[in-house]
Amino acid sequence: MRVLMSDLKRMIEEAAVPPERFIFLVREDGRILSANSRMIRSLHLSSPRLSEQNLFEMIHPVNLSAFRQLIQEAGESPVAGTLEIFLKNGLYHPMKWHIRTVAHAENSRVFLCVGHKLLDERRAYQFHQLGEKNYQLIFESLDAGILFQDQNGEIIAVNQKTAEILNVTLERLYQLKHIAKQWDHNWTIRTESGEIVTFEQTPFAKAISTRQRQTDVLVIHLRDGQKRWLHFSSQPLFRDHSSIPFAVVSNITDLTMERKLIRELRERKAILRSFMKKTPNLAWVVDEAGQLVFASKNFFEFFRIQEADSLQRNILELVPRSLAEELMLKHQRVLETGETVEAIQRINWADGSEFIFHIDIFLIEGISGKKIIGGHAVNLTDKFSAENKLRATNDRLLLLSRATTDAIWEWDMQTGQIFRNEALMELVGYQAGEPKGLSWWLRRIHPDDRNRVGETVRQQSEKGKLSWQEEYRFKCADGMYKPIRDRGYIVYENGLPVKMIGSIQDVSNLKSLETRLVEERLTAQKEISEMVIQAQEKERTQIGHELHDNVNQILSSAKLFFEMLQAEGADQALYKSKGIEYISLAVEEIRKLSRELVAPGLREKDLIPCIGRLLEDTRMASRLDIHFTHELDPDLLADGKKVTIFRILQEQIKNILKHSGASRIDISLIQETNQVRMTVKDNGMGFDANQTFRGIGLSGIFERIRYYEGTADIDTAVGKGCLLTVTIPL
Repeated sequence: MRVLMSDLKRMIEEAAVPPERFIFLVREDGRILSANSRMIRSLHLSSPRLSEQNLFEMIHPVNLSAFRQLIQEAGESPVAGTLEIFLKNGLYHPMKWHIRTVAHAENSRVFLCVGHKLLDERRAYQFHQLGEKNYQLIFESLDAGILFQDQNGEIIAVNQKTAEILNVTLERLYQLKHIAKQWDHNWTIRTESGEIVTFEQTPFAKAISTRQRQTDVLVIHLRDGQKRWLHFSSQPLFRDHSSIPFAVVSNITDLTMERKLIRELRERKAILRSFMKKTPNLAWVVDEAGQLVFASKNFFEFFRIQEADSLQRNILELVPRSLAEELMLKHQRVLETGETVEAIQRINWADGSEFIFHIDIFLIEGISGKKIIGGHAVNLTDKFSAENKLRATNDRLLLLSRATTDAIWEWDMQTGQIFRNEALMELVGYQAGEPKGLSWWLRRIHPDDRNRVGETVRQQSEKGKLSWQEEYRFKCADGMYKPIRDRGYIVYENGLPVKMIGSIQDVSNLKSLETRLVEERLTAQKEISEMVIQAQEKERTQIGHELHDNVNQILSSAKLFFEMLQAEGADQALYKSKGIEYISLAVEEIRKLSRELVAPGLREKDLIPCIGRLLEDTRMASRLDIHFTHELDPDLLADGKKVTIFRILQEQIKNILKHSGASRIDISLIQETNQVRMTVKDNGMGFDANQTFRGIGLSGIFERIRYYEGTADIDTAVGKGCLLTVTIPL
């Protein structure tokens, strides 16, 4: 058998134990094969080479089964297992062990165990002093948590059950220091009424100060978010012939489940009371002798009896005789068979009024096997009345549908049956004799309209509206879609929709008139927009010519006069030079502005040369690397569309120069089957199209392209450049 040093190092590193570690090798039967010197000295062991010693004999009996199970699990897994146990060294020590399978010897697995004590020397001394007289409390209390604390509240000893209750490890509990300070500043402990509990108000602190036993229930929020109710019973401990306690022991009982059950019981009682108070139906509960236990508010009101005078009385004495006889028979049947009984029951009052109820009587499991009977009665009087009215309405509707030429339909929402008169079926071209349900009709509504119509009907019925109206396209028998207007009127019963009655109107002619009106409006709007654009272009051209032919000439003449001046002195020469420089700048700016204002296409018939001059001027002014490809017959485009393409390109180049910081522009102008497509792509910084405000330049592009029913799309992202795609129909 050989244990690799790498396994030992890895085990110690993963265990993250302090330097005072205990290390030994043990077989799965508990025999110790090897141990480090610290373990031999601390546990007073003989050398494993000289005598056989068994680890299981040193483990406290309460931990032995858990340790054996950990050994078994470690043998089946490559991951180290951990366990907190009490190990004997004359006295038992709380320790934490990490165990991993490392080898096999003599057909038995060998485990490497690395551990450390959970207590320092001072705490261990106190622990052993308590252990002499409180052995059973510390080691054998499995049902309750046991906590020993000194006069300052510091933990001396604690059992495994306490760690389980607090959902932590023994090691974590023994690491806690300055309990009083942490209690008041880091932890939130409350009473059951929600008040904060300070350390001085805890049962163990009061037991020390009062020298008497103290009990209380504390509500603690654990680190994992759980909330637990813990009952503390704290008793002060005294040394012989001393009246001053040196420690306190607390018995901790977890009441969380009990409190949750109590709260659940209260909630159920509140729900039952609320149900009995607010249900619109008659409800009652009686015992096997027929005495009333509970009843709903409406039960007492309907039978005109007082709740205080009715409970614990026989229900047969509280209801009318005709009903009492029926109830007695039904109650007896439920008691004998245990099966639920349903019935429709009429109740006649002395004043001649009649009520109709649907009654359910059923068996309820009682306390200690006692049989309890529950009853529930739903008033159907209004329903029967409504059904009679609906039956009469159906008869009238049938007569009216035969007498009118209007397209009429009726939908019974409870049975799903739909009636359509002959006029409606003739309108859509189908035979009237064959039954056709709701799904048949919905499948023939145009897919683009189907969801909208269904949503309208659903919303109006859920909101309690009396009617709805929708226009949609319906596929007739000839396969063509016909525009129709559908109106529905909703009939309610007890607040629930039970029937719809409606009519259908053919709106084909109306839709045709609306389409013609829209087309005429669009044509007129296009003509107006074209006139506006032409006027704008004319005005821009006129302003451009005026700037070039008039203002520019004036500035040029002023420049000549400046040049003819004979400057005397350095200052005069500087003034002359600056004046000529600024006039030259003004002349150049006016020349650029006049070029932008005057669309070359208005003066020349060919769009491509105009674009070429625009790009050449841009190259000279900016040194941009511009590539232009085109496949277009300009004669296929109207003059207005040529101007639009030129203006869009001009505007986008201006945007690139101003904002993008690009070094290259690729422009494509392609003629496709029925449209012209222009793309302008740059390698600039790009922008976030969702967050960038659409300025005047982009808005102008979209406005111009929208007039010709074209499309414009911008594909860009930060750091990805920008691609503008524009299409205009031929």
